[in-house]
Amino acid sequence: FHNLTDTEVIEALDNTSNTSAPGFSQQSYKQVKWALQSQREILIALYRQCLHAGYHPKTWRWAIAVALRKPRKPDYSEPRAYRLITLLECLGKVLEKI
Repeated sequence: FHNLTDTEVIEALDNTSNTSAPGFSQQSYKQVKWALQSQREILIALYRQCLHAGYHPKTWRWAIAVALRKPRKPDYSEPRAYRLITLLECLGKVLEKI
């Protein structure tokens, strides 16, 4: 285990989209980026402690699954006519990237 740097958190957030759909808590990447700008020490300390303890908070692993119809399917009563899209928590996705 190594000491997490500000740069590692910034790089993990740089490759994210501000327009991604939020997860269960409705918290978006844009809000996480804002938190990093306004409360950098707190957010980085939070990620540092998660990594140090080997802990991924359960609420950060919650997801919403949305079933979308696949185009041009003859029978939408069949489960294979749908595609599941999973919306995960942004804080958890950043932790996984780190």
